[in-house]
Amino acid sequence: MNTGSLSVLAAALAVSAGVASADTVNFMSDSSSTTNSSWTGAELTGSIEYNHTSGSNGVLTFSVTNTSDSSVGGFLTGLVFNIDSADSGASATLASTTDSDFKNTGTEAANPFGTFDAGAALNANWTGGGNPSRGLGIGSSLTLVFDIIASDASSLTAMSFLGDGDDIALRFRGLNNDASDKLLGMEDPQLNVVPLPAPVLAGGAMLGLGLGLRRLRGGK
Repeated sequence: MNTGSLSVLAAALAVSAGVASADTVNFMSDSSSTTNSSWTGAELTGSIEYNHTSGSNGVLTFSVTNTSDSSVGGFLTGLVFNIDSADSGASATLASTTDSDFKNTGTEAANPFGTFDAGAALNANWTGGGNPSRGLGIGSSLTLVFDIIASDASSLTAMSFLGDGDDIALRFRGLNNDASDKLLGMEDPQLNVVPLPAPVLAGGAMLGLGLGLRRLRGGK
């Protein structure tokens, strides 16, 4: 096999391996879950990516953007979530963030939604956290990366951290007129599509490999 053939093989195997280990779901804030008498207009969109790395370990990445209208004002100051794992001792610890003002909360009360397994917030405080202007402003984006430890880490998916509508709680503060809002997260129906199973995608990669090798050998 020549060098070109080996390159095609390596690329195909890398693609199929990556597909098998990564899982992503898009989500958004649920305006109907507002704790106010009426929704303030605070909004967020984002994605959750989960990668099982080895054994009981995984990596969870939240990528979010404050999509509130400028007329609403305010900042995202906290995001907490649950881990839908069969392991009662499953944990998530903030490993890195693009905004150092967001600190690891650990288990955190996010009243009135209850207590959540993990998250990040200003001063590690979902409810308060000090000056809200240090939070995520309108049009700005934030990435939060968590190390996951769970006995069933290999079977978790991105949906294991979004759930059916009550596994993510968002805190907005410093809105115009000194308002604030508390919202739950929900799956974004406009962006999510049903992914092909990993074996199908891997098969497609191998089909591409075969075609690539055939071309390299001068086949038609």
